[in-house]
Amino acid sequence: MEVCDASDNAHWRLGGGRIRVFQDIIEQIQERPVPVNDLGPDIVLWKHNQNDYKEFFSATRTWEQIRVRRERVDWSTVVWFTQAVPRFSFITWLAIKDRLSTGERMRVWGLHQECLLCGERNETRDHLFFACPYSYMVWLRVTGRLFGTRITPDWQDTVARIRYDRRSKLDTVLVRMVFQMTVYHIWRERNVRRHGKAWIPYEKLTSQIDKTMRNRISSLKYSYGDKLAGLMRRWFEVTM
Repeated sequence: MEVCDASDNAHWRLGGGRIRVFQDIIEQIQERPVPVNDLGPDIVLWKHNQNDYKEFFSATRTWEQIRVRRERVDWSTVVWFTQAVPRFSFITWLAIKDRLSTGERMRVWGLHQECLLCGERNETRDHLFFACPYSYMVWLRVTGRLFGTRITPDWQDTVARIRYDRRSKLDTVLVRMVFQMTVYHIWRERNVRRHGKAWIPYEKLTSQIDKTMRNRISSLKYSYGDKLAGLMRRWFEVTM
């Protein structure tokens, strides 16, 4: 789309000019009054609120205006938090929404898929996390003493306890981190077996999750005196 100035009247030359959105833009431009030099030079202002314009751009303010705001879900803090790894959060979000391509969902396409971790005929989200004996053993080992003796293989109960149980700040962060890493690694192991690759015993998968936890905690680099500076020490305490 370009503007051509022929004598005193501007006309528009459009590529794809039949597209309605272009026509709407042109109409909005033409409805605006023509700038007058006597009123001073034009300036650029960024919209920060309904009637609030400023000279500087704010990504936060812009996002708040273009986003579609919905009611906050109670599991949001289990998925989205500062210490999370994006790819782990994404898989956890899919799991919570029950949108992973488990055997239960694949049956809609006419495909049968049993649990590749234990052989259970009905592979569901709730079975994989953590009713499956393989995944439950992994979950038991990696959580250590974070969940205490009340740990269960029930998915809904696990998510609710992560969300609502009262813990110290360190334990709250660790529980959310290890939950996401466990969900991610179990799902990845399931897919490895799905594609016919070599599988690993639950002890080795547990070690992989523990290593991932340590690497992630080390990467956070909290300074001395920070309220989360003791994450690594606390992780050793609950897993050793």
